[in-house]
Amino acid sequence: MGSKEAFESIMKKVIVLILTIVFFIPVLKAENITSYRTLGDLERALAQAEEEKIAQENEKQLTEAEYNKLAQDIATSEAKVQTLNKEIIDANNRITELGVEIEDKKEETNNILVFLQLSNGEKMYLEYIFEAKSFTDFIHRVSIVEQISKYNKEQIKKMNELIKELEALKIENANNIKEQESLQAELQEKRSQVGSRLSQLYDGALKIDDKINELREQIELMHDNGCYDSSSQILACLGVPMSTGFIRPFAVGIVTDVFGFRTAPLYGMHSGVDLGTHTPAEGTPIYPVAPGVVASKVYYNSCGGNQMYIYHNINGESYTSLYMHMLNFNEDIQEGDIVTTDTVIGYMGGWSTSAQNGGYDTCAFGAHLHLTLAYGHTLDHYSALIDPETLIYFPDGWWYSRTW
Repeated sequence: MGSKEAFESIMKKVIVLILTIVFFIPVLKAENITSYRTLGDLERALAQAEEEKIAQENEKQLTEAEYNKLAQDIATSEAKVQTLNKEIIDANNRITELGVEIEDKKEETNNILVFLQLSNGEKMYLEYIFEAKSFTDFIHRVSIVEQISKYNKEQIKKMNELIKELEALKIENANNIKEQESLQAELQEKRSQVGSRLSQLYDGALKIDDKINELREQIELMHDNGCYDSSSQILACLGVPMSTGFIRPFAVGIVTDVFGFRTAPLYGMHSGVDLGTHTPAEGTPIYPVAPGVVASKVYYNSCGGNQMYIYHNINGESYTSLYMHMLNFNEDIQEGDIVTTDTVIGYMGGWSTSAQNGGYDTCAFGAHLHLTLAYGHTLDHYSALIDPETLIYFPDGWWYSRTW
């Protein structure tokens, strides 16, 4: 075999391998996704979700208590800092007052000491002492001057000591304030962390409530169909018709946004594809992407508008499709109804329903259909998302048929 033939043979094997991988990846992924197959699966999932809710509520209460305690500690520390600041101001005022008193005492003492000054034998007692009328008076005057001098010196000494004490107190208070401010920063950081955890718990509580409600809806749907045995198969009970694949939800359209992480117009995971059509797009009829059973109708959701979940059975595998931003539903279609690919389930919205145009839907910015696909029969579609473009062919530009 020549080099050209060998190369072509290798390339054929590579192409076969690539095609094998492409076609088998969805099957392998589907087998690894846990889905609910029986009523018992739903009942066990509901019991587990309710237990999680109880544990979550207990943790939330403990976290709230911790958050409130930190807030109280912060308030106590702030009050202490205010007290310390007042003490520093009071100490500064007292020091100022003492300074004035000391200056007055110094002047008074100097005036008195003039009468007691001696000079190395060249000066005698001063006028005050010489004015004594008798020796007894002389002794008395000398004693008075000495006592006054001694008293003033002691007072000055005490005031200097008091100043030192107040200065030390001021330094101590300043250090205490610094310590309290450091403690406040630490408490604020802890409160921020606890607050973040509390916020996550609140979000988790909403999610677990949604999950509980969704599981109850599915169980109720099975009961409505006469299925009470835990071993009842969901597909059989709900009468989900089998089909071989998916088709597009309307005849003429174009992909306006793809599946995956995005930053605009909303930040985060885009759980499906956005599909538009010719103007005026709002009011365009929407059809199921495969035969199935209507599992849930959600009215006026603040992010997603009117939404419908449909369960499918594709070659024995369970799937769920979700249609969002609908202007309204076909009111003849109820939960539990079997729908075909020719059943109008609702009408395209996203323009008048958009919050930016005065509507209620904060996640719509123009007329379109958001289509999500998930493995299994689940209203918690984020746990098993599929990129719709891996199961439904959407060309780069416009399409003009529901099939391809």
